[in-house]
Amino acid sequence: MIPLRRTAFTACIAVTAIAATVAVSVARPDARTMTCHQTQALIEQNGAVVISTGQHTYERFVAYNGYCYHPEVRNITYISTRDTDECPVYHCERPIKLFDD
Repeated sequence: MIPLRRTAFTACIAVTAIAATVAVSVARPDARTMTCHQTQALIEQNGAVVISTGQHTYERFVAYNGYCYHPEVRNITYISTRDTDECPVYHCERPIKLFDD
């Protein structure tokens, strides 16, 4: 009975390792490899996505204000994609406070 348990445990470990490897390899899309339209569609489909914008940089982009954490609001920014250096997308940022309450 013990060899069967050991075999099942080994198989479980192997499946977990493969799943973790696959998850890491598709963890973050890279805007530099997609067109502007593909990047915008990805954000729209998922609501909020963390996307690589450079070799060592990434940012979270959102489709709607509802994906921002309070008190942040959605604001337009421009990123480089495969086909343009100025692809308009939205990210969350704190609003500028003009007056004291």
